[in-house]
Amino acid sequence: MTKATTPTEERAMSVPLHGTAQRYALLADDIVEVVEEIAGGDEFILKSRVAAVETGLAARLGAAHAVACANTTGGLLLVLRALGIGPGDEVLVPAWAEWPVLSAVGSAGARPVLVDVEEDDGALNAALAENACSPATRAVLTIAAGRPLLDLAGRLGVPVIELLGTRSETRVSPVADNVTRVLALRPEGVLGGIGDAAVILTDDSRVSELCRTLRNHGQDLRTRFLYHHIGYNSRMDELCAAFLLRRLPELDPLHEEQASLAGRYADSLRPLQDVRIVSEGRSAAADGFLIRTARRDALQHHLAARSVETARPRPVALHRDPSVRQLAVITGEYPVAERLAAETLVLPLYPGLSMETVGRVADLVAEFGATR
Repeated sequence: MTKATTPTEERAMSVPLHGTAQRYALLADDIVEVVEEIAGGDEFILKSRVAAVETGLAARLGAAHAVACANTTGGLLLVLRALGIGPGDEVLVPAWAEWPVLSAVGSAGARPVLVDVEEDDGALNAALAENACSPATRAVLTIAAGRPLLDLAGRLGVPVIELLGTRSETRVSPVADNVTRVLALRPEGVLGGIGDAAVILTDDSRVSELCRTLRNHGQDLRTRFLYHHIGYNSRMDELCAAFLLRRLPELDPLHEEQASLAGRYADSLRPLQDVRIVSEGRSAAADGFLIRTARRDALQHHLAARSVETARPRPVALHRDPSVRQLAVITGEYPVAERLAAETLVLPLYPGLSMETVGRVADLVAEFGATR
C-alpha cells in the first residue's frame, strides 16, 4: 500500500520554476562577501569589475567586444541606436517574442514588422521575412539566427540582431561579421547575477564604442561631462558584476549539469505522442525546458496540483496586443505564432535540480497524457 503524502510533505516536494531561492541560499556567503566588498570600496558603476566581466565573456563567447549594460531591453535599444536605426526605419521581428523586442524597436523610433516564425524553434521564418521586406528595412531581430536568415540579411545588406537567453552563456558560436548579440543575464539563468543585466557582443569596434557611449548618457569615453549623443542610463553596476565574476569559473560545470538534466527530460518526453519538445536552440533562449501540447493549460493545472511550477511563455502572439497595432506593421496572419502562444509550456530546469526531480516531473507529464 502506497502511503499518501501529507500537506507538509507535498510542500517539501514542490518544484519551483526557477529555483532561485534555493540556489541563492547556497551562495549566501558569496553574496554577503560581494556586498561587503563593494560597500567598503569606492567603485560602484562601470568600474573594474564590469570591465572584467566584459573581458571574460568576450573571450568565452568569441567576440571582439563585449559591452555590459543594465538589462536586455536597454541592450537591444543601444544596439539599434548604434546601428543608426531610428524614425522611418523598419526592423523585422518575430511575431512570437518577448515584449522587450518591440519595446526597444519602438523606443528607437523605428517600426517593428511582425513576421511569423518557424514551427520548431520560434525563430523568424526566413522566407516570410523576405516577403515582409521593404525599402525601409534596416535590420533583422531574432532568436537563434540560422543560415537562411543570415543569408537573407547578407543579400539585403542589413545587420542581424540576435537575442540570446539566459541558458545560452556557453552554447553560442563565434559572432559573425554582420551579427550583434544581446545576451540576457537575468537571475534565472545559469550565470545570472543578483540583479537584471545584459551584455552586448559584437566584432564591430564602431558599434561597441557607440554602445559604450550611449549606455552612459552619451558621455564621451575619454572626457567626462562631454556629450556627443542623447543617451541612456543603462549601466551594469559593480555589485552585479562582482557576483558574475564569481560565477564565471563555475559556468562550464553548471552548464554541463543543466545539459544533462535537459537530456533526461528529452529522453523521457520524446516517446509521448501528444508532447512535442521545442528545439534545443529555442530552449537555450528560455528559462527552462520548453514543450508543446495542445492541452497546455490543462497540463499546467495538472502539474500545479502536484506542486510543480510551470509557465506559459508569451501566451499571446504579439499582433494580438492592442498597443502593438499602433506601433507595428502587421503583415498578415500568424498561425505558427498563434500555435506557439497557445501550446508552449516551460518546465523547471536549472543547476541544482536533481535528476530524480526531473524524472518525477516527466512522469507527471506522461501521467497526464495517459488520462486522455
